Amino acid sequence: MSLCLVFGKFMPLHTGHIALVDHALKQCDHVLLLVCAQPHEEIPGPLRLRWAEETFATNPSLTVAYTDVELPYTDHSSREISRIWGQWFRSQYPDLTHVCTSEPYGEYVAEYMGITHLPFDYERAQQPVSARLIRANPFAYWDYLPPAVRPHYVKKICLYGPESTGKSTLTEQLAARFNTVFVPEKARDIIADSTQCTREHLEQVVAAQTEALRQAIPRANKFLFCDTDLLTTQVYARYLFDRELIVSPEVEALHHYDLYLFCDTDLPYEQDGTRLGAHTREEMRALFWQALEARGVDFRVVRGVGEERVEAAVRLIS
Repeated sequence: MSLCLVFGKFMPLHTGHIALVDHALKQCDHVLLLVCAQPHEEIPGPLRLRWAEETFATNPSLTVAYTDVELPYTDHSSREISRIWGQWFRSQYPDLTHVCTSEPYGEYVAEYMGITHLPFDYERAQQPVSARLIRANPFAYWDYLPPAVRPHYVKKICLYGPESTGKSTLTEQLAARFNTVFVPEKARDIIADSTQCTREHLEQVVAAQTEALRQAIPRANKFLFCDTDLLTTQVYARYLFDRELIVSPEVEALHHYDLYLFCDTDLPYEQDGTRLGAHTREEMRALFWQALEARGVDFRVVRGVGEERVEAAVRLIS
């Protein structure tokens, strides 16, 4: 049985790598995809391993492996470094018969291992992309990212602020403008009457908002717009019950946003039956503002009525 090695950093994995694997599979019975990681790289090795495993999960002719062995690395084809890598590959995977690469050093590695090199698309004519180009501008190369990788580059934007400031409407409008999905406010589904709100209600809101966020990220097209967030619920917990709302580090991490759009109180107040009341709006505005500043969060203020408000938000995002 022929066994072909495809190795690299895959930082990130992209369609060029997938084409490389397909090229190897057309000529060999089985492919060993080896994710090679080093400490302190821009994208953690275990995450890259997960991307590869998810992308090729349904292919029985491919095995994904991982190494963080510290061998010398260079961004150009070096005979000496290729010799070191070739010797290590041979010691770890003695059954290899081929190696497939898109780089000239593949010839050197194959030579030192005594196996056959399968060169592929040296000039990047079939897949005009590289991991370096993607890291520099992910959105410009979005179509070259497999579904498993895209969530890593999604920019999460939170629409934030006190009651009746147009957050829900603006969230939907921005999602439509940027052709993506959004996360609606889940509190409305759980708290029908704000005067009857309990701390348990707020815990349910956090759980529901977190699950909705988790499900939306893989479906997002570059941006994900979120109507309120964890911090919003925590502000209400302190205001209503004078108690902190504690969540797990995992939930805290998921609710990290790349930008907060603070919706200001320049719109008329409208009571929809679920809100605390107009008399609390300016007090809540101050508390929401203080919460962002206390965390050192990057935020911008959105003002304006109707389409003016939408365009102001678009400008800030762009």
